[in-house]
Amino acid sequence: MSPEAPGKGVAKAGGLAGKAGRLLASAGGAVTVQFVTAGGSLVVQALGARTLGASGYGAYALFFAVIVMITAVQTSWVGDTLTVFDRFDPRIRGALILSVAGTVLAGSAAGALVSALMGLAGPGTIGVFALLVALWLLNETGRRIFTARMEFWRLAANDACYLGTTLAVLGCALALGADASVAVLLGAMCAGCVASITLARLRLPAREYARAPLRGTAFREILEFSAWRSVQAGIRPTALLLARVMIAGFASTAALAGVEAARLLLAPALTFVNGAGWFLLGDFAKAERAGTPMRAPQAVRACGLMAGIALVMSLAGILLVDWLGPLVTGGSFEVDAVALGGWGVYAVCFACTLPLASLATARKLSRSVFAIRGVESASGLTVLLVLLATDSGHASLAPYCLGAGGLVSAFMLWRMLRRTDPPRGGRPVPASADQLVG
Repeated sequence: MSPEAPGKGVAKAGGLAGKAGRLLASAGGAVTVQFVTAGGSLVVQALGARTLGASGYGAYALFFAVIVMITAVQTSWVGDTLTVFDRFDPRIRGALILSVAGTVLAGSAAGALVSALMGLAGPGTIGVFALLVALWLLNETGRRIFTARMEFWRLAANDACYLGTTLAVLGCALALGADASVAVLLGAMCAGCVASITLARLRLPAREYARAPLRGTAFREILEFSAWRSVQAGIRPTALLLARVMIAGFASTAALAGVEAARLLLAPALTFVNGAGWFLLGDFAKAERAGTPMRAPQAVRACGLMAGIALVMSLAGILLVDWLGPLVTGGSFEVDAVALGGWGVYAVCFACTLPLASLATARKLSRSVFAIRGVESASGLTVLLVLLATDSGHASLAPYCLGAGGLVSAFMLWRMLRRTDPPRGGRPVPASADQLVG
């Protein structure tokens, strides 16, 4: 052995340790972002549950479901393009500018229309909600720039600004004698978005806001990826919205409040899964661009780890329901115990699916993921519809119906990815993989 060999070994070990440390720091930041966001959202929703009562909180849950659905579509169109493509390419950048402008306008109009059709509130509240959707989508665009830069800890600080401002404005409004209402909650969220948008503009480098020509853009190329990706990403929140509408329609908003309170108690598990999914998509996409793509077995290992953590966190929420439940509802209504277990099942099944879906997205196989996830959600909603039409008391089974199919989807995604896996250290197998499913 040469004299330099031990030193080289130490340097290599140190390099690996440093890389592992940076990876853990980024992953920790991604999960922290989700906990900061969900933690503040939990506080806002708990305040709503305590002050609005079961019916008012049920209405707020529907409003929030609409904005989550719209955001999922927009952030997949814009945010995933920021992550997967070269956002500094002038043609890509021009397409992104057009996409942001179009999705903000369309999202605001869609939010107002959907909330009006559901009869959730009067014109004033719907107007505040339309403004919130526009601000929320602009804020989400800034958030996804942080994500594309893998600056999760800075994003966490930005989200903390949103949450702090929202809670401060809400607290001041109530302290000044404003009646607790959905409109007040939505208005406070608007203020939080404005603060977060301003902070992101100040903290991100000017390069991230550079202009680009709006003619001759790569909009068609972006469309081919983003159209299927945005529809695919919108499946889960759309299914959740439709399930909530079904529960409110067949049962009542009071019944929906019990199911939603159960979801809030297991929010940490769902938050962890979402945060890890954010990190994985960025990591998988980065590996693709670097010419060292990840393989299906690596995604499966991530599924196992995430599912195990989600299971432990879900069990903790279930065991602590007697203590946490009154904190969330203020004793104004009961947490649905049956739905509580269902959200645990939902979280674990979600964890089994997300890493595989993220790897497929990094390979730009959005249409295939859409086909698999679409069948899963449609089947779950059909079963729920039949159950609710038979007996409105079956509202508690909603999370079971929506979550259980995730295991089948995970298997189908794994099989699809295995068929296009690259050799070790190589590029993915060239194939029209979007034709592998459907």
